[in-house]
Amino acid sequence: MTLIKTNQLEKKYDVGDTIVHALDRVSVRIDAGEFVAVMGPSGSGKSTFMNVIGCLDKSTAGLYLLDGIDVSRMERDELARIRNEKIGFVFQGFNLLSRTSALENVEVPLLYQRNGVSPKERKDRARQVLAMLGLEDRQHHHPNQLSGGQQQRVAIARALVNNPPLLLADEPTGNLDTKTSIEIMELFVRLNEEKHITIVLVTHEPDISAYSRRMIRFLDGQVVNDEVNRP
Repeated sequence: MTLIKTNQLEKKYDVGDTIVHALDRVSVRIDAGEFVAVMGPSGSGKSTFMNVIGCLDKSTAGLYLLDGIDVSRMERDELARIRNEKIGFVFQGFNLLSRTSALENVEVPLLYQRNGVSPKERKDRARQVLAMLGLEDRQHHHPNQLSGGQQQRVAIARALVNNPPLLLADEPTGNLDTKTSIEIMELFVRLNEEKHITIVLVTHEPDISAYSRRMIRFLDGQVVNDEVNRP
């Protein structure tokens, strides 16, 4: 089943008298359950691609289907709903709320569900996903009381609490040491293999991309390589 499909996707920016093609006719298909690394040098288009498939930005032209839904021309409120229901985000800087506990950070996406979630259910679901990531004894700790790896696992728990079909990770190990980076990447592999969560990960590090099953490389706004990384 195809989860992500782009056809002739374009993103243009006006920079003075110049038009920059951040994405130039990008056609990609990613099936449900895949683990894909997106690579490329700075300015190659990989971050723009991530922003568009994450419904954080809109394309200038072309088609984008997410889980069979045409999100190409959706308005801001519709895109926000799709982000909340279909996508979990993990960022390099963790983006946790500093004055709230790990549990409360994980609850945040549940506050914006259309049908509403009771306070008890929010806490129960947040506790479950924290326990799944080995953080049941850290649920009442604030971010400054957690290590970098623990903070990133809280961020991953927050991304998963709505049970989205897609997890987008943007340089998720960029602020972590080598040992912790390996632990986080092994966690992504486990989530992909055991929970069948589709993962698209942006990285510039070959040793991080090696954990994926497929690698898409961007250059000058175009896909220049798309290959199976491991069986």
